[in-house]
Amino acid sequence: MNREDKQRVIGKVVAINSDRFTVELLSGIDNFNISGFDDIHYFAQLNSYVVLPYQNYFIVSEVSGVREKELNVPFSNPKEQILSKSTTGKYLEILPIGTLKPVDENPDYYKFEFGVSVYPALYTDVLYIKEKELDAIFNVKEQIEIVCEKSSEHKEKCDCEKRRYKTLSIGTSTIFPDYEVKIDIDKFFAGHSAVLGNTGSGKSCTISSILQSIYKLSNHSAVGSTFIVFDVNGEYKQAFSEVSENTDIEVQNFCIGSSDKDVKEFTLPHWFLTIDEWALLLQATEKTQIPILRNALGLASVFSIGENVNELKNHILATCISEILRDETSSPSKSDRILSILQKFNTAEISLTTEFTFIDQDGTEHNSVRIGNQNVRLNLRNCLYVHFGVIVGTEQLHYFLEQTNGDGLSLFIQEKFQMPSYEKYQKFTFDIIEDALDLALLYEEAHGNRHIRDYCSSLITRVKSIKDRTDFNFLKKDDGNISEYKNSLIGLNEVEAQKLKTSQITIIDISAVEDEIVEVISCVISRIIYESVKDINPRNSYPVNLILEEAHRYISRNPMGTFLKANKIFDSIAKEGRKFGLLLLVSSQRPSELSKTVLSQCSNFIVHRIQNPEDLAHIRQITPHISETILRRMPSIPTQHALIFGHSVNLPTTFKVHEAKPLPKSDNNRISENWFRQKGFSLTENVEMSDEEE
Repeated sequence: MNREDKQRVIGKVVAINSDRFTVELLSGIDNFNISGFDDIHYFAQLNSYVVLPYQNYFIVSEVSGVREKELNVPFSNPKEQILSKSTTGKYLEILPIGTLKPVDENPDYYKFEFGVSVYPALYTDVLYIKEKELDAIFNVKEQIEIVCEKSSEHKEKCDCEKRRYKTLSIGTSTIFPDYEVKIDIDKFFAGHSAVLGNTGSGKSCTISSILQSIYKLSNHSAVGSTFIVFDVNGEYKQAFSEVSENTDIEVQNFCIGSSDKDVKEFTLPHWFLTIDEWALLLQATEKTQIPILRNALGLASVFSIGENVNELKNHILATCISEILRDETSSPSKSDRILSILQKFNTAEISLTTEFTFIDQDGTEHNSVRIGNQNVRLNLRNCLYVHFGVIVGTEQLHYFLEQTNGDGLSLFIQEKFQMPSYEKYQKFTFDIIEDALDLALLYEEAHGNRHIRDYCSSLITRVKSIKDRTDFNFLKKDDGNISEYKNSLIGLNEVEAQKLKTSQITIIDISAVEDEIVEVISCVISRIIYESVKDINPRNSYPVNLILEEAHRYISRNPMGTFLKANKIFDSIAKEGRKFGLLLLVSSQRPSELSKTVLSQCSNFIVHRIQNPEDLAHIRQITPHISETILRRMPSIPTQHALIFGHSVNLPTTFKVHEAKPLPKSDNNRISENWFRQKGFSLTENVEMSDEEE
């Protein structure tokens, strides 16, 4: 230890545990102040730092407690309770958090590394921290680097105006207000992150502030960035309204049912959905309803395409009618059921008016059927007539349905028939789903499952409800192009086989719809984005950051949930998305309700005030590397302040977040202003005042 370091000794280590050290301060230090060669240093502030020399580097420790006298020494009599300030020992409790090592053996430059693998010896000196050591801890280096194609030796002298961020300032340290808290851009945005905190603690302001900071560079801006925001509260359009003043940056806003001319109408054609997403939309149960739903969607796809539709319908109709004729119900019931089917579903070959020739066992041809005392024209309607409790044309109907062609093959019933499969991105009309579902149920009933319609009653009701509800209009789009849709989502436009970057921020405002719709939209859009980035070549060359606002509303950790298959897309992105360049930024006020998989894959956390014990315990479980000391800070963090820890910062730090300008639309209600008004006030005035403030 050199002479300069000896002058800043404040005490010695007198107790060593695996996670903390006890420091006894020098006897001459009364007010926890010491005069250094450069300034007067106060070193006993909680969450401030001290250093311990070890070989040729320092162990950095955080002050977690200050006390006088040993806590484990009991008072033997009342007189000892009167402490002598001049003779009482003073102690610091410190937590080892990392090491400072000289760069290239240069004692003037240090590199900070989080984590400690070695421990000091007993009675090791403890030093107050110097400014250059704080510089290393807070990563005080050039925030912007030159972007130049010249060789590295000429880069520093380059007059090129192109710059880019290496680190990004997101706030100032609460303990050392002269120091900015910076995140490493590569480590923060190339991994999954979480912003957590109670409602009103400042989560949306933090996200807005960080994104606004990214686009402050006017030269060589982050035009390659892509942020997609699920805005479930309608907050972010206002926050990013001025970002486009940087002419390199474009923001596109989508909203359901918006009349704003600057906002695009959000649509999500139903034929984009997978079978699991349909099950989520219709709340279909896995054991009974999903197989029927799969058949119905397959039929709907085929009906819309128009290929082999007649053969398919003929097989289903012939099979249904044949099975009904063979079952044990009464003739009037059979007739009514078949009439109902043929009135709703028919083809040119099988309909109530279809006429045919019947050849009996003697080879005689008949063009009529007898009803009572008269012969009538031989068609399906007349064959289904019930006379004295009997269907008059049962034999004729069987003959008609079992006809064969010249090759001996059945005209209607196919021996190796399979229900058509449903594939996403295959266009079909939304209105046809109800009929397709009915036909799928009829086919199942014809094969003996007479109670299937009862089991699927909720599915039928749900389909009819969605068909009639106007808030699902965004889903009922029969046109569209999936390739153009994918490109638009991730800010691309394809021109002459070239994909050009057109926007950097995409805001999807889904604040006008209910949670059930939010869940469907978030799952489908996330899957489509995931497919898009997977298709980009070369792999992982086009990063997309997906911001999930109020994520607990649609990324559930409930293991009893029926519709978890569609939600699994978020788990897949959390586990594999990083490899393809799809990164999550999860924002939530209830981390205990979030998917454990998603939260456990986050490598960076910005935590605002959290007071719920369940949420605190959940954070403790998924981030075992943070200490109890850090956890105890969370309930008392002020608004606009947060605790950041993870790969993108050197060490856990409490900081004041840079103010977002403009703010997102998430202000608290000004109760005192809104309550105490003149009698009979007009709400129109409120709207006008609000518009002026914006």
